[in-house]
Amino acid sequence: MRLAALLLVLASNALPACSGGEGAPAEPSLRIRGQRVWLEIVRTRAEQSRGLGYRDSLAWDRGMLFPYDDRPDFHAFWMKGMRFDIDIVWIRDGRVIDIAHRVPHPAPDDPTGTGSTVRPRELSDRVLEVPAGYAGAHGWQVGDPVAFDLEAGG
Repeated sequence: MRLAALLLVLASNALPACSGGEGAPAEPSLRIRGQRVWLEIVRTRAEQSRGLGYRDSLAWDRGMLFPYDDRPDFHAFWMKGMRFDIDIVWIRDGRVIDIAHRVPHPAPDDPTGTGSTVRPRELSDRVLEVPAGYAGAHGWQVGDPVAFDLEAGG
């Protein structure tokens, strides 16, 4: 019994160090115009190809980040498998460079199932997907700075 109590005390004292301490986010996030978005980061080509496809929704304060730090480009996005509309925000060097508002998911009668494909006007090195209407609701604009906290717990 004493051993269990000792282990419980040790574990509870270690938690702040593991979580980054007070004030550190528990998961990756970014801020645009003071609005924090909690992130799911997709790094592999397979994850990026699937994106938010085949999901039923995305919570209002959540987003999916596609980092392309090693290859800035005109990253185009399709809506294959999407079941809900989204806003797509292209970022370069820590600034919003383009926004596609309320990109519709494919119609049920779309024979390809891919819906529309959207592209930015400029090269981007990261792309953020958030629920449809989120960018407009928070007044996000081209040129806004983006602050990243991609190291969860620190």
